[in-house]
Amino acid sequence: MGHYITLFGIFLLVISSWTAAHLSKRSSPSVLYVWSGQDRSVPNASDFVAVIDFDGRSPTYGHILKTVSLVSDVANGIGQVGNEPHHSAISTNGRYYMTGGLLSFLSGNKEVFVWKIPKNPTKGPEFLYALDVPGACTDEFLPIGGSEFLLSMMCNEQAVSPGNIVYINAETRMTKSILKNISAFVDFNPHGFGRLANGSIFVGDYIEPITLVGSNSSQILFRNTARHILPDGTLERIFQFQFPTTPGSSNGIGYGIGFMELKAIPGDPFGRSYACGTSVNNIYLIGPGMPEPILAIDLSQVNGYQKRASAGLLSFFSNGQRVLMTFQLRYVILANITRPEQPNILRVFDFCTDPTLKHVAIGIPDSFEKTTFAKFCAQNDNITGALRVELS
Repeated sequence: MGHYITLFGIFLLVISSWTAAHLSKRSSPSVLYVWSGQDRSVPNASDFVAVIDFDGRSPTYGHILKTVSLVSDVANGIGQVGNEPHHSAISTNGRYYMTGGLLSFLSGNKEVFVWKIPKNPTKGPEFLYALDVPGACTDEFLPIGGSEFLLSMMCNEQAVSPGNIVYINAETRMTKSILKNISAFVDFNPHGFGRLANGSIFVGDYIEPITLVGSNSSQILFRNTARHILPDGTLERIFQFQFPTTPGSSNGIGYGIGFMELKAIPGDPFGRSYACGTSVNNIYLIGPGMPEPILAIDLSQVNGYQKRASAGLLSFFSNGQRVLMTFQLRYVILANITRPEQPNILRVFDFCTDPTLKHVAIGIPDSFEKTTFAKFCAQNDNITGALRVELS
């Protein structure tokens, strides 16, 4: 099979260091857990957790050591396929691995899967149980201490607004909505969110999932809002963002900005957060005392101001002065955010043109053929996506 590591888009590059660090606190060698799935056409297909050697000194670095499959349990509302594996997270105490099924609700199944992390994480997580939590379209988990998490649910069971923000205690199996007066949350499709020291959260609205059904991309509805929710679950305020309609000011897919990623800046004295606009490639700064959002930076400057869909995933340094960002399924950007209102780009890594990747062999998705990053980018409109990289 060769010596491969799978890149789940550039997303893996940002989240891997966080996951590996948390696992390595429990045991060595370091491993990476990846929540993934199989096509239904595969015999006995099952969604699974892949255990990957993430020790850079190991001769098997990048190898999948084993996989742990989810097994159907009709009596307990668990389906082993069709969950559309999405986000995952590790509890602060390192005992639990949480995984979510974005589309589990379509089959009437539970959508949150709780796993126990063994003392030797290379053995893979042990499945414990599944939860049916308020809302649907399971998205981001945020560890908040001990065995506790917050979780964004992007929609309700009809794939429309309102979604929800849910509290989960993995140890006690307790789950509940944290929101007060859910009727106040209009056009609420939460995705990325960040939690401040006082327990309040900022959350970005992303997309109305039902509008993804069909073949007309112009009907896709992205949201133009972010919200500040107080510790008691009360909606404190809504930030409105102006969606530009001039030609070239967005990627042209659907209508609206869409905030897939929103994160609080660590240690910021004003409790500010970055919200990343998917369709416009802008990063906005918002905070409790700010009357309006501030446009902090247009990341499309690294690509000649060509707008493309981009999650803009963020990974902050612990001191809150630097941030790594993914961009347009092609770039990784390092920025100085000492002044959050004016980020300064320090370095841009381009998977399509970086000379260090010139001779790196990659596997073409859904085939056994090989190519290089440069050739793949040239044939795929300069988008890397998910690729297999052969390690030397």
